[in-house]
Amino acid sequence: MRFVFAFVLLATVHYTQASLFGGTKPATKDQALDDVIEEGWEYVTSGSTIKLAHVKSDTRLVLPQVSYGTGSQQQAVTAHTDASSTKNFWLVESDSPRGTAIACGEQVRLVNSDSSHNLHSHSNHKSPISGAQEVSGFDGRDSGDLWTVECLKDKKAWKRLEPVYFKHVETGWYLQSLPSKKYRQPIVGHQEVSAAKKADSNAQWMALEGYYFSARTSQAKKD
Repeated sequence: MRFVFAFVLLATVHYTQASLFGGTKPATKDQALDDVIEEGWEYVTSGSTIKLAHVKSDTRLVLPQVSYGTGSQQQAVTAHTDASSTKNFWLVESDSPRGTAIACGEQVRLVNSDSSHNLHSHSNHKSPISGAQEVSGFDGRDSGDLWTVECLKDKKAWKRLEPVYFKHVETGWYLQSLPSKKYRQPIVGHQEVSAAKKADSNAQWMALEGYYFSARTSQAKKD
């Protein structure tokens, strides 16, 4: 199987303004996002490095390399409006071969490409602002790094530009960010990222900018 690799930039969560490359094409404001991506590039694939947007607040999941002062004292994970930061990139790891579309219900690890820390959670620590379940960047590797991709629509694979939930395998709680819960110094304006017992609009995430592998799979074709 031949893989094609390219970098894709999307201007906003709502529509694409500029000419794009690597599996995308120019779009107008009124054009559906589905039409922006060329056939063969529609899915998030194993081995891709992406930026995850928090749908409700139009922020990006980021590891700002600041440690929590409470709880696990591991690296903080936040959501922030700076879409240009290199600290926003996450490598999608799974047991599937590189370039395979991530199936809905599949377990993945999200590894921060700037620090190599895994997106992690645990039931024995509370997040510092909301008191929900803490989400951290972990420099080790264990079952607390595993997340199940849950698709909102009746799909078979994780589709770019469509909201998904990330359910923590070990605890069953959902990755979320609350727009009203923001840090002060030293990461002013960053939203807290935590895990919640139930999935709602605060727990919806979308794959936007990134380095994507394109591969046609039988799974994606059936979707």
